[in-house]
Amino acid sequence: MKVDCLMGTYGRYSLVCEALACFLRQSALSQATLLIYNQHRLPLGFEHPRVRVVNEVPPAGSLRYIRHRMHELADPGADFIHWWDDDDLYLPWHLEDCLEHIGRGVAWKPASSWISKNNVTFSRHENNFEGSWIFQADYLKSAPLDTHPTYTDHPVVQQTYDAGLLATTELGGRTSYIYRWAIGTEHVSGYAASGSEETQQSNIESWRRKSTDVRPDGMLVPADLSLRWRQYLDGTRALVSRDDWELNRKRLEL
Repeated sequence: MKVDCLMGTYGRYSLVCEALACFLRQSALSQATLLIYNQHRLPLGFEHPRVRVVNEVPPAGSLRYIRHRMHELADPGADFIHWWDDDDLYLPWHLEDCLEHIGRGVAWKPASSWISKNNVTFSRHENNFEGSWIFQADYLKSAPLDTHPTYTDHPVVQQTYDAGLLATTELGGRTSYIYRWAIGTEHVSGYAASGSEETQQSNIESWRRKSTDVRPDGMLVPADLSLRWRQYLDGTRALVSRDDWELNRKRLEL
């Protein structure tokens, strides 16, 4: 089974390098590919057999249309699609968890995930973070765009909730997705939680104007994640069992 991970980005070079490194460290890398969909006028580049970069300046549109364009660009041979957010962290066993638990369902996510503030303060909560979901590719691509018009992400999320089709698994201290807040960059989710298409487009444009971390040559270099993993281990030591913490440390090779 194959999963195609889709990362949309705009002028966020350093974050992309960290998210790229997270992908390349996945234990299920042999079953995965990554699309980096860069919408900034300055192109990005990276050479790797499991990573492809598309540089494209799209017309104005809300996040649902950006996601939809990435779905069009996804590997047609992939069984699953995972949205790979550029500003969050994925522990090396995240895709392994996804592929193990989705089964024949159309969508799966860990029931709870980590939230980090300033990369150092951690807490674990049940949440709706779209960056932790994996979908059956056919299901995702066939989802209509014209429902839940005020929802600020792709409406397939709300469609899946409404139909009771989301599967979750509580992984406790071994949960593998880290949603990051207060790291000095803008979050699209930091804008209004709902709004018209015009408002959503305006919010995307405002977010883009504040996304200015670019490099002239645009060649991506996977980040050294040692610091991030140490921050994770330090920040979660008191929040997980000793056995889980030690297993997490070993899987991070620290």
